[in-house]
Amino acid sequence: SRPALPPPRPGRARRARAPGPRAMAEKKKVFGDSQVFCRGRFISGPDARSCVASLLMICVPSIIWHIDVGSFFLERRTSGAALLVITLVLQGLSLGLLLATALSDPGIVPRQDSFVEQFDVHTKSFRMKQPPRYFDIVLRGHNFKLKYCTTCNIYRPPRCTHCSVCENCVERFDHHCPWIGNCVGKRNYWLFYVFVVFTGLLNALSLVTGIAKVAMVTVERRDSTMNGDGGRAFLWAMKAEPLTTAFVLYCVGVVWFTIGLSIYHTYLVATNQTTYEQVKGTYSDGNNPFDRGVVGNFKDVLCSPVRPRLFDARTGSLRWPIMSSRAGAAQTSLRDPKACT
Repeated sequence: SRPALPPPRPGRARRARAPGPRAMAEKKKVFGDSQVFCRGRFISGPDARSCVASLLMICVPSIIWHIDVGSFFLERRTSGAALLVITLVLQGLSLGLLLATALSDPGIVPRQDSFVEQFDVHTKSFRMKQPPRYFDIVLRGHNFKLKYCTTCNIYRPPRCTHCSVCENCVERFDHHCPWIGNCVGKRNYWLFYVFVVFTGLLNALSLVTGIAKVAMVTVERRDSTMNGDGGRAFLWAMKAEPLTTAFVLYCVGVVWFTIGLSIYHTYLVATNQTTYEQVKGTYSDGNNPFDRGVVGNFKDVLCSPVRPRLFDARTGSLRWPIMSSRAGAAQTSLRDPKACT
């Protein structure tokens, strides 16, 4: 027989450690595949790294503009300083709003416990069947069919959609933006809209100033040595300013996208629609129960107060609904009838 192991020395036994915030978050996870940063202060989608590419697409051309175009106007025009300040402001707003949109909660509706863990007061038993797939309500005189989400175990409110990338139900879901790596919804749509508008203005300003520099160099060359031959002077200017030429070509390829996106989302705000609703043609018949007129729609979408987050991303605890100790005790008694005796 094997010799018996000696008893552990007193004081050497290790104490069980309490689960840390990360373990608590994994155990009580109330959201999908979103990533959490800085102890829950920031939250983004699972593809948050794609935001780095968008940052580079703004930072690199901005640096080139200051080195090449901005310095040109600062030396030759008295208004160059004002142009430099305006461009700096637009660049700062574009970068700041990009990060704010990418690292904000878009309006995630927390997941609930599975239906088998819910106690039915009427039957005095735990649920054995999944709730009905659809639930009909009347809102503002219009019929809505609420769909039960089997992943989040909730009935989705009107305009709430489950994102297949983040695996979250998002209030007033607009779309999942691959350029920022996050969903765009009720809580961060105003940030996204202002970001798109300011980025479009920045691209337009960069394009105009880049073309203006090439045009000024062309005119100077034509009047000095080309004897009025504008075509030859233009080709010479493009060869003499290759960085500016490449910068203008880049702006031409990008500006149509940002300006077009700004116009498209301005239309959505004016009609109080989301990208998801517009693409699906939800209100193609013109009967939109959320339409409050152009001015009212802009106030509703862009100026409404942003509600607090419904959960603590660090600990996984719910912030809504807030249950009092009395309500919690009542729920405990319902779950455990012996607690009442």
